[in-house]
Amino acid sequence: MNVVEKVTVAILDDVELVVAGLKAMLEPFHDRIQVVNTQVGPLHPVIADVALVDAYGHPDAGMQRVQDVISLGTVKNVALYTWRISPEGAADIIEAGAAGVLSKGASAARLARSIELLNDGKQVIEHAADEVFAPVWTDSSPELSSRDVEILTLVAKGYDNAEIGGELYLAESTVKTYVKRLYQSLGVHTRAQAVMRAVELGLTRHHPGA
Repeated sequence: MNVVEKVTVAILDDVELVVAGLKAMLEPFHDRIQVVNTQVGPLHPVIADVALVDAYGHPDAGMQRVQDVISLGTVKNVALYTWRISPEGAADIIEAGAAGVLSKGASAARLARSIELLNDGKQVIEHAADEVFAPVWTDSSPELSSRDVEILTLVAKGYDNAEIGGELYLAESTVKTYVKRLYQSLGVHTRAQAVMRAVELGLTRHHPGA
């Protein structure tokens, strides 16, 4: 019986919820991919086949952050994990030594496959589709009702639909409708993406306990 060697992955980010969301996305592929290191904030030594570097909030589109991880010399393949990047920006990241640029708009299955391709020595460059991130994000925050914000805050805390319904005295079917509308407003397709998008835009910071 052949034993498949798992691809080891490190997730490097400044936001704990983003790390948790990514780890949850990869969990269904635990037979092929193993998250061996997660870091929030300052960079520490890490050993992995693939490192996903979320450079949101870092200057120069994360160039220095990516180079810092590469300079550790203990990660075989370093990939920038981002919502959107120009072709020129992606080219600069690759030239700096990154093995790939992965999109936050990708499904869990696509993300897992991209990680495996990187581990196989393939270069992977993804660009988020415009229609995924075009809705309301320009220079202003999305138009969300107070109820939308309540539900988004609970989603960010990890509540499932039934738990949200119990907290807000709503039927689970009603919560599902709200969550579906939230996805459309946030321009995302999964719960993990909704959490990451909300955190990045600072929505949860305005609500105590978020």
